[in-house]
Amino acid sequence: MIRKSIIALACILFALPNIKAQDSLKQVWGENKKQWSLLECINYAHENNITIQRQAINTEYQENQLKQSKLNRLPDLNANSDGSVSFGYTWVQQEATNVDQDLRSFGISASSSMNVFSGFTNNNTIKRNQVDLLAAIEDMQKTKNDIGLQITGHYLQILFNKELLNVAKEQYETSKLQAERTKKLVDAGSQAMGSYLEIKSQAAKEALNVTQQENNLALSLLNLAQLLDLERPVEFDIQIPVLPELTVFTPEPPTDIYMTALGIMPEIKSATYNTESKEYDLKIAKGNYYPTLGLGAGMSTNANWLVGDPYDSNRSLNEQFKTNRNTYIGARLNIPIFNRLQTRNNVANAKLGVADAQFQLKQEKLNLRKNIQQAYADAMAAYNKFLSSQEAVNSFAESFRYTEKKFNVGLVNSVDYNVAKTDYTRAQSDLLQSKYEYILRTKILDFYKGIPIEL
Repeated sequence: MIRKSIIALACILFALPNIKAQDSLKQVWGENKKQWSLLECINYAHENNITIQRQAINTEYQENQLKQSKLNRLPDLNANSDGSVSFGYTWVQQEATNVDQDLRSFGISASSSMNVFSGFTNNNTIKRNQVDLLAAIEDMQKTKNDIGLQITGHYLQILFNKELLNVAKEQYETSKLQAERTKKLVDAGSQAMGSYLEIKSQAAKEALNVTQQENNLALSLLNLAQLLDLERPVEFDIQIPVLPELTVFTPEPPTDIYMTALGIMPEIKSATYNTESKEYDLKIAKGNYYPTLGLGAGMSTNANWLVGDPYDSNRSLNEQFKTNRNTYIGARLNIPIFNRLQTRNNVANAKLGVADAQFQLKQEKLNLRKNIQQAYADAMAAYNKFLSSQEAVNSFAESFRYTEKKFNVGLVNSVDYNVAKTDYTRAQSDLLQSKYEYILRTKILDFYKGIPIEL
């Protein structure tokens, strides 16, 4: 009896600082905070997540690459000008001798060139950049999906912790009331002091449990706020949605879900586009076997004059520009004969790139199939656990009510009462855990079927 009393007092004393910590925690994670829905959390992450923003930059980069590859089909146009001053002797015809005199010259030119044929490399480059852009878009969508699933998991964890906290508070209040009733029975001589101390000890343990659940809730809120990269996580809270009643679980077969997912999952689309990109790389490499044909045209003119010519022999600049004008047009044909087998090796490497991309696509499909099979098994297990937990709660609730009635009239001792109450509390916790586990697993299955995640 003394040992039990010491344990009870120790639990009560240990609970006091934790109850103070709980009050402090409530001040930090207090009321009047913005409550976010699941959709608001996901949309905020899509707009502000750094990884997604970086992938958006990569998508824009691929857009620029595509634009430039299309513009490369146009001819270019360049203009040049040059001028010079010569110091020294210059031949003067009137004096038939060299005279120390400066000669200045100035010239301008313009040229344009155009690639007519290069083994279809330009067209294949455009097509490759198109699929690279599509792959970048799908990669960004894959990241959005992953973050959405992470947020959903954290969101459900918070809901679970909120309900678990409510259960802990209810059990604590029940133990306090039972301790008060037992104290009256002890005062009346109907119960021994040991029973009161046992119940008081149980109440102290449950006070500690309330504190622990309060801390767990605060940490789960912090985890989601940090996942969203919020600057002030203490101002963050979530809405408590009205969850639909959990009905009989009748999922589609994993093979049907897999066939649906193949057409909508961004990782499959991205791997498919990457395979097409490597195939275009191979076509580009083979294009270097072909001759290339280009056209070019240009015009140039120049003028020069003596500085301080006493005979005024300089012609006008306009006259010189007209007289010295030169125009040309031409074609350039390049026939590859031997380039140290560089083209052949590039083609061989491009083929390896295609093979690697094909294996990557197969791996993504295999991973998707395994993930769906695992998600299906997890959902079935969660559903079965939920059903078993419901039966366990009903059974332990009935057992606890029966034991409580017997304890109130002195037919069972406090140890049996605490055991029954602990079993009931544990069954409630298991039911809540299986409930939210079941919700999460079914949402993951819906995700693979293309159904948006929402609560």
